[in-house]
Amino acid sequence: MPIRMSALGLLVMVGLMLTACGSGHLRSDDLYPDDRDFRIDAEAEIVDTTEAREVLNVLYQYRQALVSKDFGTLTRLVSDEYYDNAGTTQTTADDWTRSDLESVFELMAQHAEEIRYRVLVKDLQVDGNQAHIDFEFEYSFRFRVGDVEELDAGRDVNRMELAREGDRWRIIGGM
Repeated sequence: MPIRMSALGLLVMVGLMLTACGSGHLRSDDLYPDDRDFRIDAEAEIVDTTEAREVLNVLYQYRQALVSKDFGTLTRLVSDEYYDNAGTTQTTADDWTRSDLESVFELMAQHAEEIRYRVLVKDLQVDGNQAHIDFEFEYSFRFRVGDVEELDAGRDVNRMELAREGDRWRIIGGM
């Protein structure tokens, strides 16, 4: 004898299934509950996949390495193919390659006294071996050059681009 279910009963059962399975989207508390400076926007709809978690973890490692001034880790996260035109196409004077970043990391290692960097992930897309993360960030850098101490702080948006190289995701643009 087949089981018949009312429309209301079916809605209740589907609702219970959805509640039990979760939203299927990544949330800050699912991944990084103890890091208040790395959050996923509550309105972001990042599908919970292995690739999305791996890509998001690169941005997480990047933030951690930056604030702890672990420039070795930062260097390892960057692809040899790294290139960024700083949002301009009319000049190459502000373009960055991996070797340019290594010079910046060296200067930061010598002069940065304190780095704060908060991230709010807005979107993440994976397309085969390419991915990008859109995020807002707040930063403050306290650094010293000689006897002069400076502070730089601000807020901006960014898109970090990544590529799968072998079994790892590496940053290819947007640092």
